[in-house]
Amino acid sequence: MLAHAATRIVLGERLGRPPAALSFTRGPWGKPEVEGAAGLYFSLSHSGEIALLALASRPVGVDVELARADLDINRLAGRFFPPEERRLVARDGHDAFTRLWTRKEACVKASGGRLTQGMGIPVAHTGREATVYARSGPLPGPWRVADLPLPEQYAGSVALIGDGPFNVSRRMWYQMPPGESDGNPRTSAVK
Repeated sequence: MLAHAATRIVLGERLGRPPAALSFTRGPWGKPEVEGAAGLYFSLSHSGEIALLALASRPVGVDVELARADLDINRLAGRFFPPEERRLVARDGHDAFTRLWTRKEACVKASGGRLTQGMGIPVAHTGREATVYARSGPLPGPWRVADLPLPEQYAGSVALIGDGPFNVSRRMWYQMPPGESDGNPRTSAVK
């Protein structure tokens, strides 16, 4: 709930409107858009104690995941990932799986599609940022994808439609005092 309230506040500030005055619509697969805000795209993701908000002038998607040791990553990768990514997960484990998953989900969110439409998007690359394309399927891309620097147990990625470069700037919207956890997510704005 805090992440959604923070999103409304940040969007209101960016648009010069009171947060309560913002109205939202949804695309065919449920991706929210701000009514009357042509040229401003956003995406929100939260997991554990972290929430990420991405704002951009072209379609954007962001995803953050807390690595979960209880997932059968090899079964999931075997079912959804292309062969190269399956091998990477088998070799490098949970960190690789979580990083690949966030890249795929960020691409899907940028496209406004469904997660199942994007599992085949090949996102295995060694840099912090790359342009990726789907070889076939309903979401062809391209997307420019960047990994986000997050605490060790998390993986996060942001993707924008197109292959043009972009900059990521981190801003803390809400900072908890060190050592204090009240169960509310930290929210970081990424553009």
